[in-house]
Amino acid sequence: MNKLGIVLKLFFLVFVSFCYSQNINDSLSYRQKLRSGEFQFPYYLSDDDEIELPIEYQIELNISELRDVTIKKTDFYTVFDLYITTIQDSLGITKAGDSLNFHPAEFVTLSYPESDRAYVGYLNFNDKFKYPKIKDSVSQWDSYCEVELPHKWNLRNYPFDTQKLKIIFETIDDTSVVKIAPSVQFPPDINQKNFKFLLDGFKIRNLTIEKEYFRSGIIVDHVEGSRSSIYERLIFNINIDRTGSFLYFKLFFGGFLSFLISFLVYFIDSKYFETRITLSLGGIFGAVGNKYFVENSMPAIQVFTKADLINNLVVIFIILNIFIVIGQHTKSINLWKFEKNKFAAVFIFIAFIVLNYLSVVL
Repeated sequence: MNKLGIVLKLFFLVFVSFCYSQNINDSLSYRQKLRSGEFQFPYYLSDDDEIELPIEYQIELNISELRDVTIKKTDFYTVFDLYITTIQDSLGITKAGDSLNFHPAEFVTLSYPESDRAYVGYLNFNDKFKYPKIKDSVSQWDSYCEVELPHKWNLRNYPFDTQKLKIIFETIDDTSVVKIAPSVQFPPDINQKNFKFLLDGFKIRNLTIEKEYFRSGIIVDHVEGSRSSIYERLIFNINIDRTGSFLYFKLFFGGFLSFLISFLVYFIDSKYFETRITLSLGGIFGAVGNKYFVENSMPAIQVFTKADLINNLVVIFIILNIFIVIGQHTKSINLWKFEKNKFAAVFIFIAFIVLNYLSVVL
């Protein structure tokens, strides 16, 4: 037999042995795999132990305080009561005649993945107790939390922005062992009337929930097979926006007044060129000053906001008014229908209103 035939036979034997070993392993039931001791699990299980995995912890969140919400700070302060429930029957492990129960602090933590700070120590649970609001088969742990959490402000739509203040819970074991979900019987609760220190001008819109999955880069032997561990994040978003139109007029009143000053040139006869150009220049200085005021009211940011867009529109329209005034005075420049003050005034006013409206709603 030639060397190639020998090599092919050896390869075939190795392949068959591998498939056989895999079939033997796959023939094990989930219960047998879990109790084999070969897979990642925090406790040793005997044949007498009865447990259903994954364990699902349901989180009930009651937010009672919210403050320090201001664009000049990157943290917000919140107070909330946390209740974590799970079915008692799914937790028991018999060990030396005793029942061993999984404490949620071993599997769930308060987290913020975009920050370098750790928040593990804030979840100080009281002893487990039966929750009379549900039924005897449900166990619950509670925790009272006062904590400062980081917030990354998204000011691209300022002053019409909506912010998401996040309270994030994260599992610290694989999804084959533990999962987290919002409470079904008692959804998260937030009541703005209880917030004594929330700054005027902010309004709580609602409380929404998101779930994310992320994986580690380490391959581990789980019951389902060899793979990276997968973890869950449960994110409670406190969605806040700004109430009323007060801030809008506070920020842009000076700019709009400057535009109206420059707009008065259309009510002055074209022969009074010096008067018209003086009004226009006064308007441009006012608009630039208002732009400086708006920028000083916000921290240094590197994004183009709606406030910048509105201020730039004001400046552009004032410059456009100056150009029309000069064109009407100079015979070498033909402005078509804009030579008439009435047409120019109507067109500029409508265009200014429409573009400002679009900048707000889009």
